[in-house]
Amino acid sequence: MVDIINEQLKVRFKAIEYMAYWEGGVNASRLSRLFGINANLIGRVIKEYRERHPLNLVYDAKDAEKIYIPTEQFSPHYIPLSWSSYSGYMLSHSNEHIKQLYGLDTIADHIAQISNPDPVIMRVLLKAIRQNRKISLLYRSRSNPAGLRREIAPHAISNDGIRWHCRAFCFKRNDYADFNIGRMNDLSFTDKSSKPQEDDVLWRRIVEIHIDANPCLSETERNLVFHDYGKKDQFVIRTRAALVDYTIQFYRLGRSVDAPPKAHPLIVKNIDQLTPYLFSEVD
Repeated sequence: MVDIINEQLKVRFKAIEYMAYWEGGVNASRLSRLFGINANLIGRVIKEYRERHPLNLVYDAKDAEKIYIPTEQFSPHYIPLSWSSYSGYMLSHSNEHIKQLYGLDTIADHIAQISNPDPVIMRVLLKAIRQNRKISLLYRSRSNPAGLRREIAPHAISNDGIRWHCRAFCFKRNDYADFNIGRMNDLSFTDKSSKPQEDDVLWRRIVEIHIDANPCLSETERNLVFHDYGKKDQFVIRTRAALVDYTIQFYRLGRSVDAPPKAHPLIVKNIDQLTPYLFSEVD
């Protein structure tokens, strides 16, 4: 028999696991504060969670907060174990929980975005992706700041940490390319597209970026840099081939052993292998 959990209960189970894993425990008052529900009612959710997953939580009567803490066998069923997912979840549901538990402005979600994509443009792009449509648009670039008319077939949206981009087949270049959404204007639908995502080799291909500390750093500095990223030694980031350049830029990775260590404390070891995936601007 399949055990079906409704979405409301799943959201609350997520909160239980996030609190247990990241805050060290969960109780009815914390959940009540997060969801704005009577503590007695929300206490039933903890009971149901424990009935479904009896090995995950144990009551700690010695703790002043009277909380359920994670066991050594704790294994999440509803959440990813990343800090960003925890902080994003809590901040999206209620700042009051963070404020009362830790104080005002103790956890900031992210650096303020300078701009968001234009919703009018996003609606067209997303509809084109859903319906496999081509789009005619005016696209601006540094080499053509006034813009050039082109036709594209979008298939994906991505973010480089600062800007939003659209991955699409460009009929002018006769190849798949990356387009800065902020440089798009005057969009309109044209024909059906016959350029599916499956044909975009660089989007489908997953590659490895091998990362090491800048060789100009001392051993102490090297260890510190790795510690900043939660690593003990050189490590690997796996990403789409089409996103390699963005990943290198986002983490400020040096592209050679001669990169200045203050600006680039980490370098890419296999840059020669990644050269085919480094892009030039769409003109």
